[in-house]
Amino acid sequence: MSESNRMKSGPPASAPAAPGAVPGAASFLKPMRRVLTLTGLGLAVLLPVGTVVGWAFGGSEVGLAILLGLAVPAAFFGATVLTGVLATRLDNTRFVGVVVGAWLVKIIVLMVIMALIADAEFYDRMAFFIAFVVGVVAWLSAELVIVVRSKVPYVDVPERADVPERSASTDASPEASDEPAPARNGESRGV
Repeated sequence: MSESNRMKSGPPASAPAAPGAVPGAASFLKPMRRVLTLTGLGLAVLLPVGTVVGWAFGGSEVGLAILLGLAVPAAFFGATVLTGVLATRLDNTRFVGVVVGAWLVKIIVLMVIMALIADAEFYDRMAFFIAFVVGVVAWLSAELVIVVRSKVPYVDVPERADVPERSASTDASPEASDEPAPARNGESRGV
């Protein structure tokens, strides 16, 4: 199969990126949107169910601990993915600046939250810890499965209209081949 035929039979090319947009943004957006959807649905079930079950079997301290323990990592990771999705409209320099800046803000907010609840008596620390670990592991597992299963190209190859296509007749000619033509009637081909 010739190179031009292989290119024709491949998947259709994606729409060209907006000027200044991050290269490969389209291949980044689809899996990240799936991460937000899947984890959002999981949290919509896990947060209320975990909170109610914890409240029923351990009282309000356990219920609130489970609520906080699941909400903190969900907010942290969700903000990371959402920031990346929203920042794909920017050029590379701004994209990196926005994502790193948002990450630093989140770290500071996380440290403030942990400092505020460190000595609080309204929640059970062990239940908070277990719910926090479950939230982190669940989010990262969902993200890992989605990203590993997604098909993200290594490079973005732009469509070029100025390259002429090779026909089947030129592919068969000796001039189009990388190999030399065979010798005729006793001619020897020197190296």
